[in-house]
Amino acid sequence: MQRSEMEKEVLPFDVMINILKRVPVKSLIRFKCVSKEWLNILERSPFFTKQHLEHFAANNALLLLQRIHRQPRPEPFSTCFIGPHHDLIDESHLSHIVSPSAKILASCNGLLCLRHNIGLSILNPATRQIRQVPITNLLAFNYVGFGFNPLANDYKIIRISMCVFAPDDQVVVLDNIRVDRVEVYSLASSLWREIDAEKLQPLCIVSCSVAITGTIFWLANTITSASNPDSEFVVSFDIGRDLFTLVNGPPIPNSPYHPYNNNILAVCNDKLAMFRNYIVGAFESGSCSFDLWVLEDFHGDDHDGESWVKMYSVGPFSRLVYPLSLWGDEIVCREELAEAENDLRTVKTVLTLFNPLSKQFKKLPSRRDEFFYVPFSYSESLVPVSNPLHH
Repeated sequence: MQRSEMEKEVLPFDVMINILKRVPVKSLIRFKCVSKEWLNILERSPFFTKQHLEHFAANNALLLLQRIHRQPRPEPFSTCFIGPHHDLIDESHLSHIVSPSAKILASCNGLLCLRHNIGLSILNPATRQIRQVPITNLLAFNYVGFGFNPLANDYKIIRISMCVFAPDDQVVVLDNIRVDRVEVYSLASSLWREIDAEKLQPLCIVSCSVAITGTIFWLANTITSASNPDSEFVVSFDIGRDLFTLVNGPPIPNSPYHPYNNNILAVCNDKLAMFRNYIVGAFESGSCSFDLWVLEDFHGDDHDGESWVKMYSVGPFSRLVYPLSLWGDEIVCREELAEAENDLRTVKTVLTLFNPLSKQFKKLPSRRDEFFYVPFSYSESLVPVSNPLHH
């Protein structure tokens, strides 16, 4: 009996796939040299890439933290990963392939969308593949989203360009900044194209994006007043249809709590969620709390069937606690602790995980006072940064 026939009898194909999907990417890359069959599976099989991604997303989702130095200085691109047991499992600099000025804009299926100076790129940290995205005139008032369309097996970058509608000698304020145009880049076609942005032109985008399979979301305000609760919208973008929809934000209850205008979008069980922050008393010494709202029955069109449901309220706390994102069932928070009362010079930032059921905080091992940390959910994958339709 030939060797290849013996291997197939010893290790059936479905058993082999079930084993390999549990193996980290770093090891899978080495396994490509085992045989041509394994090379084809690990490098050219969309089915296996999907199986591997789904397994790691369900069983080994990581918290990715980008370190950004508090002082403007040329530091290498630096990230760290927190594991399911809240341990620091890896620190990755990737400085030899990523610009020191790079900032992570979005994370999707193991791919990171990076902005560096006036350019964009797509990075797979696990495979260390990077792809430069051709783009011109990437300005400060450009908001970028990144997501996946499973029906077309395509990833898209959405650039929302803002424009200042004010005289040159007037101070630029939020009310003068509005959406000007929208462009979409497809990784499958490697082309940019402009799409209809008329629905967004009265709006000012005020948040980074979050993505749920097939849809990208931003927070936006109308130009009437950034502090007017009725002017707040969630902008959704259907990646498959290139279609924008506007959804009203969750209600603000009548209470002594004053909303702090830094609401945060997040993902809760594959649904859009929003943190609303509240502060009582003076900003420096007041207490704070926040609510988590989840958008139910959203179908990506302009019908009014969706509704916001408040999942829970957290606080009040006697110190400043800012929710940053959700990671599983826990909330990634930034705490600001002052060693001396009412003395902002002694404030230290602590990065923590808050469990809303136990009401307990746990410090993350990544904290270093000289850095800001920006959190992202991340699952390592074999997803290629090249044209996905060719794999």
